[in-house]
Amino acid sequence: MRIRWIAWLTVAMLALLPLQTMADALLPEAGNLAADGRTAAAHETPILIEIARRGCSYCEKVREDFLKPMVRSGDYRGRIIFRQLHVDAELPLVDFDGRRIAPRDFARRYHVSFTPTVLLLDAKGRLLAKPLVGLTTEDFYGAFLDEAIDKAVARMRRRGV
Repeated sequence: MRIRWIAWLTVAMLALLPLQTMADALLPEAGNLAADGRTAAAHETPILIEIARRGCSYCEKVREDFLKPMVRSGDYRGRIIFRQLHVDAELPLVDFDGRRIAPRDFARRYHVSFTPTVLLLDAKGRLLAKPLVGLTTEDFYGAFLDEAIDKAVARMRRRGV
């Protein structure tokens, strides 16, 4: 009986893996910002990075209620590159200049002290709009996010970077 229960539990967990993988694919973890920067420059597309912490309920809410639905909608395809970055991750990422940097040091560069913080950056890592810090008003967060994205897209295209 115990073996049957373990087998059933294993099958159930394996069945859920594609859902988790698909969810992660919607908002991938930042890993190589130099490569993202080249893509951003080629397409004149800003990079949106949600700076988060593991276990942060507000970070999860921003991701699940705003960012992932934006990606799923398809309305932002070709308009913005979506990434997330967990400041408490151990693995370094490749910075815009090609050097390795710890996630907490990357966040510190942009004076991020609260999570979630959403950054909108150009191909070289320069801010294109004022960062969105925290989740103050859920009713207006989507509008604030869209406004910041519109500003970032306009600035990116004006700069031609």
